[in-house]
Amino acid sequence: MNYGAGPSSSSSRGTGLAGGQTQAHNNRPAVVPLSVDLLNKFRPSKHFKDALDPESSSTSLPSPPSLSNDAGSAGKNITSLSFDDAGERMVSAGNDDMFVLWDVKKGRKIKPLYSRKYGIDLPRFTHKTGTIVHASTKGDDHAVRYHSMHDNKYLAYYKGHTARVRSVDMSPIDDTFITAGDDGTVRMWDLRASGCKGLVKDVGGSAIAALDSQGVVFAVACSDTQTVMMYATSTMDRIPFNFQPLNDINFARDSIPPPKPIFTSISFSSNGEYLLIGTSSDVHYLLDAIDLVPLRRLVGHQGLERDKNGTKGHAPRRGCSGEEVSFTADSRFVISGSADGNILFWDLSDKDTGSSTTTESGQVKLSRAELDDGQKDPKSIQWHTLPIPDLQARVVLRGGNGMSRAVRFNTKLQMFAVGGEDLTFWLPEKDEDSKIQEGW
Repeated sequence: MNYGAGPSSSSSRGTGLAGGQTQAHNNRPAVVPLSVDLLNKFRPSKHFKDALDPESSSTSLPSPPSLSNDAGSAGKNITSLSFDDAGERMVSAGNDDMFVLWDVKKGRKIKPLYSRKYGIDLPRFTHKTGTIVHASTKGDDHAVRYHSMHDNKYLAYYKGHTARVRSVDMSPIDDTFITAGDDGTVRMWDLRASGCKGLVKDVGGSAIAALDSQGVVFAVACSDTQTVMMYATSTMDRIPFNFQPLNDINFARDSIPPPKPIFTSISFSSNGEYLLIGTSSDVHYLLDAIDLVPLRRLVGHQGLERDKNGTKGHAPRRGCSGEEVSFTADSRFVISGSADGNILFWDLSDKDTGSSTTTESGQVKLSRAELDDGQKDPKSIQWHTLPIPDLQARVVLRGGNGMSRAVRFNTKLQMFAVGGEDLTFWLPEKDEDSKIQEGW
């Protein structure tokens, strides 16, 4: 498979564990920026029907009904995807307790592995080659586990959570990672120590958390309180230095009181400008990463709270949401899966999508009309009382059968992966000149 170089992340990478083999980042191919025209050329290039365990007849235990109502997760599905630092390896995990290591450049399966005792969710590559951390789905210890895929053995266990872990995020610069979950706690860990090195005790309900691209701050979102909070990693035991209600009054058009969407994922853009809050409903949220101003509602997809028949309940439910939405590495686009199987891209650099500013580097940054005069302090505005502008997807690609449940764009190469009932690798369709040059 001939993968072109993709947009590389602006964040620097750490050197990994002492004595461990780390991944090289020098001599990477030249960056080819993404564009609307290029994204429209992406097509499924490799289709893997063996990404799930054919011998498995049961799936991992579901989450408590009061928290999840996982109606959309019936049957075997790929639930999570993660690329390594170099973008040359990927791990997929399913609710059948199997996880698979993939060679991205060659487009092939390297080997399947199993976690039948603990279950597996949210695998994340560390900076040491061939190792991951992942959440557990079985048992009552809710530990995060450190696993070597080369030796197929566990290296460490990180215990402390008393309910299911809902987010795992590896620091881009060192061996720190952050977790959050249904117990309402946020925990900071170091791979080399079994006890957490930082703790936020109670954020008001089930929580998700993510580190910024420099590992200096982290954001926390809580569905129960519909609040987003920002903490410094150096003083995480203190109160957040910034917080913002994320009450979407746009939903008041549908019912009173308006439903509260369930926050299922959170991530920073690599340029540090945006914070993305994914939900299981028909909306994701784009916030300013500094002031937490809600900039846009990302709409046009079908939320994964739906069941296999495409039906939504009267109240929001988690469904199979959590790994379907993220930024591309150049921070220009947000990519998301959908309950109808489609893959959508929102263009964050389009000046025609409403209020925006231009940075010193000439890049477009989305803003709000309330700030156009440049005279108002964002903190002086009661944002939760104002409707959030919608942003429609610029690119919609037709996916395969079933929900596009886990979607990730490679941070180094021009490809993305989509997981659900099976797994597909997507590449730009070659133009006629390229086909002739390569002898197609």
